[in-house]
Amino acid sequence: MDHEFSTVPLEPGIVGGDRFGLQLSDNTEIMIYILREKDGGWHPASSGTYVRSDRKTKHLSIHDIKAMNTETWKSLNSGAVYPVRWTLRILSPAMDLFVAANLADQEMRTWKSTGVTYREGSVSVHGIKKGRRVNKQGYMELTGYAKPFEALDEK
Repeated sequence: MDHEFSTVPLEPGIVGGDRFGLQLSDNTEIMIYILREKDGGWHPASSGTYVRSDRKTKHLSIHDIKAMNTETWKSLNSGAVYPVRWTLRILSPAMDLFVAANLADQEMRTWKSTGVTYREGSVSVHGIKKGRRVNKQGYMELTGYAKPFEALDEK
């Protein structure tokens, strides 16, 4: 579910990101990424993609997405506090989804390679989409909770 390739550093002021890849029982998919800024707001580049069952896509802007974490988990290894349950509201197409980590400790500690500590793993999803129940599975990647994952300001 996760095929991420990037060599682009984050812009200054972005401290981490929350990424969701969700497959729903009606054969649709959603990918959302939220770039968190130092002040707690979302960077304007935060967005997503909705994939219809016929494989046509729809761009989701920052204004189409509402996200709220509803439960956290604290790593005994890094001390980071990660959101492990979320409520996601997509305005168009209208849906309210509840996303929950399948396992609390899915923290990745990559000291010998990238040196980044982050949380990535499987989630279950259920909710209401256009008045009908949906459920299924996905993954969630959370960066910047162990320490800010930001680019250096060039001066």
